[in-house]
Amino acid sequence: MQLQQVFSQAEQIIISNEGEREVYPAGSAPFKDICARWSAMLSNSIVMPAYGVSLDNITREAVKKGVWAEFVFFKQLKINELPFERLLVEVKPGYMGFNVIRYNSDGGYAGRCFYIDLGGTDMADMYEYLKSLK
Repeated sequence: MQLQQVFSQAEQIIISNEGEREVYPAGSAPFKDICARWSAMLSNSIVMPAYGVSLDNITREAVKKGVWAEFVFFKQLKINELPFERLLVEVKPGYMGFNVIRYNSDGGYAGRCFYIDLGGTDMADMYEYLKSLK
């Protein structure tokens, strides 16, 4: 499975908006809508090497500000030999590419990231939609 396809396999999506968290379980209307919009956003994307790594304590602080989408899996998955149980993304309107931060129960949000280039589009529509969720 490719990275772009794994997001829709999540069991939950957690949206953090300025530190306020909302959990959407698989099968719920918001979950389905987020997945459909996420998939559309990634339709022309390319996975590229990530230049950065995530540090758990810094990432946990960062999620308290801005808009973040976290895709939660109930079992550990691997892509390119990189294991994860959750995938975390900061959603910003001008981003035309973004790091995908991996979470593992043994190390938190620490380690190598994935990177997705959106292929000429940005996250503006996704950002506005996630900001509108209540």
